Amino acid sequence: DTCGFPKDTFYYYQSWWSDRTVLHLLPHWTWPGREGETIDVRCFSNCQEVELFLNGRSLGRKTMPRDSHLQWDVKYAPGTLMARGYKGEQVVAERKVETVGAAAAIKLTPDRASVYADAEDISVIRVAVTDAAGRTVPIAQNSINFSLTGPGKIIGVGNGDPSCHEPDVYVAAQPFHTLALKDWRMTHASSPRRHPPEVAEDFDDSQWEKANVDSESGPLNPGESAIYRTTFQATPDVLSAAAVAVRFGMIDDDGWVYVNGKPVGESHDWMGQPSFEMRQALHEGTNTIAVAVRNRDGSGGINKGVSLEIQDPPIPAQWKRSVFNGLAQIIVQTTREPGTLELTAQADGLTVGSTTITAGPGAIRPFVP
Repeated sequence: DTCGFPKDTFYYYQSWWSDRTVLHLLPHWTWPGREGETIDVRCFSNCQEVELFLNGRSLGRKTMPRDSHLQWDVKYAPGTLMARGYKGEQVVAERKVETVGAAAAIKLTPDRASVYADAEDISVIRVAVTDAAGRTVPIAQNSINFSLTGPGKIIGVGNGDPSCHEPDVYVAAQPFHTLALKDWRMTHASSPRRHPPEVAEDFDDSQWEKANVDSESGPLNPGESAIYRTTFQATPDVLSAAAVAVRFGMIDDDGWVYVNGKPVGESHDWMGQPSFEMRQALHEGTNTIAVAVRNRDGSGGINKGVSLEIQDPPIPAQWKRSVFNGLAQIIVQTTREPGTLELTAQADGLTVGSTTITAGPGAIRPFVP
C-alpha cells in the first residue's frame, strides 16, 4: 500500500512469479462477536497441496490450482488457523494466523536506527498496536500521538488506508488576532497622486470630518476623491509579532495605502478585501494609516470595516495518525547536528511506545549513479 505494507495480493503475485516457496493465509483470525459465523478463508501458494487446520482439527487438504488460490468456508472460533503446504508428501511450509488479545501497547520499529546527520537522511518507523503478547492487533484503529526530541523533525505520517482523510503532513498553526480600527477622519481631495502631503505621518487632520468606514457604501460620488486617516498605538507585543497587516472590507474603487507616510500597497478592485503587510513600517507608540481613495462609478470610499491582523506565536504541530489494520508509519528526518533522536508514541489506554535513532556526524553518503 502507500506505506509499503504488503497487501494480501503481494503474496498472490509472488506465488505466481517467484521461485521461493510461498504460503499465505488470509484473513486475520480476530473477529470478536462473530463466533459461529462463516468466514471466507483463502490461501495463496505455489505448493502442490495445502491442508487447513482450525485449532488442530483438519478442515481438508486441497490441490492448489496453478496461478490461482484455495478457499474454505470456516465457522469462526477463536484460536489458531493454520495452513500446511506440501510438495508430494513432504511438508515444505506452515503459516498460521491467531486470535489476538485486546490492544495493549504501541511498538515502534525503525527501518534504520543509525542515520546521517546531514539534514537529508531519514528513518521510516513502523508503528504497531499490539496485544499483551506483542502481537499486532489487526482490528485496532487507535489514534496515535507522536512527539520527537533531539536533532531531527517529523516530516510525514501514514497508515496505508486509501479511505483515510487524515493529513500526511502537519504544519504549525499560525494564529492571529484582530483589532478594529474605528476612529477615521477624511477630507475631499483632488485626484490622488503618489505621496500627497496629507498622507504624511505628522499631518494635522484635526479639522477633518469624521468618517464611518463600517458603512456598506459611500460617501464619495462618481469622480470624487478623498484622503482617509486614522491612528493606533503599537505596543511592544505588536512590534514583536512576526506579521502585522491592515485589512480593508472594501476600498471603492482605487486606493493607495500609507503607514507613517510610507507606501505599503494599493488596491484597484472594489470587490476585493485587500490586506497589506506593514510590520516594517511601524514604530512604538502612535502610528498613522492614511489612504488616498478615488471613486470612479457609483458611490465609493472605504467601507465594510478596517482592522489590524496581528500574527500570534505559532502553535507547534501535533503529529498524529490512526492505525489501519493495526499499523501506521512515521518518517523522521535529521538536521545537521549529530545526536540521539527519541520518538515517543502515545494513545489513550495503551502503553507508551518509544524508539531511539542515532544521527552520526561527518559521514559522506555514498554516490549512487
